[in-house]
Amino acid sequence: MPQNFLFPQRDQPLLLPVDMREWLPEDDLVFVVLDAVAALDLGEFRRRYRADGHGRAASGPEMMVALLLYAYCQGERSSRVIERRCVRDVAYRVICGGLVPDHATVARFRAGHERALGGLVSGRPASRAPTATTPSRGRTSPTRTCG
Repeated sequence: MPQNFLFPQRDQPLLLPVDMREWLPEDDLVFVVLDAVAALDLGEFRRRYRADGHGRAASGPEMMVALLLYAYCQGERSSRVIERRCVRDVAYRVICGGLVPDHATVARFRAGHERALGGLVSGRPASRAPTATTPSRGRTSPTRTCG
């Protein structure tokens, strides 16, 4: 008796919705993160950029903050993996709207806005973010949590 297998049709064109947001369920975490970031005051992030508009265009703080918050909530910290996910993962693609920030952009944004990001994650302004002492080395670092 011959076996009955399904064979993939990799060359078959797909008719997907034009809007990438429709590729995900309405209650997906990505929409919660995007709504939360839209409600934030990102003035502290914007102040680090030139106000005159000269220079190369930077990735917007809204996108980068949403990207990092979503990645952290997914347990992802590596900027190289975040870059790959912006190409392959629908939720990351929705956040970036088709843009793909490279790993250096992700890492520079994280390093350049460390205090402001720490303030967002801890729920306190960056200027008053609490610090925790590391017993073995006696250094301090911002307290961060992601729910």
